[in-house]
Amino acid sequence: MKIIAFCGSARKGNTEYILNKVLTKADRMGHQTDLILLREKRIELCDGCFECDATNKCKIKDGMQDIYDRMERSDLVIFASPNYFDSYTGLMKNFIDRLRPYCTSGKMNGKKMVVISVGGGGPISTKRLNSNFDVVADKLGMILVGDLDFIAKGPNDVENDPENISKIENFIQGVLS
Repeated sequence: MKIIAFCGSARKGNTEYILNKVLTKADRMGHQTDLILLREKRIELCDGCFECDATNKCKIKDGMQDIYDRMERSDLVIFASPNYFDSYTGLMKNFIDRLRPYCTSGKMNGKKMVVISVGGGGPISTKRLNSNFDVVADKLGMILVGDLDFIAKGPNDVENDPENISKIENFIQGVLS
């Protein structure tokens, strides 16, 4: 299985740590993995032109062209983001806005999707964030096969809790088995 993961964190911390653990486990299971740190990509803002509705392609030429190609070759897409105000980060939002061509092309239909969130807001906040990703899955025609949520406020909170490591291992084993 080809897995692509997108990290929506503006800094190296819990979200990236979790993704690295997930992808390492997937690699050990024989899957091909690809991690994209959105903070390292030049992704312009969607200008709302709606040309992609007619062409199934975005007219903006930037870091997304490489991402589109890699996404289309994947079987499972992981969206990972810190929880900001009960939603994903601005980096993730900007990236998701640029996925609009997939709303009409059908190229993501039936692909599996996993959501990973990290934040200090608690269960209600996490539920709200996950509902935003439910909309993404619906609009792109993807199948949401699981979500993995962590409570963390400090930059190494996930890494320093042994229960979290077990949670990551068990989750990815369940999703990829």
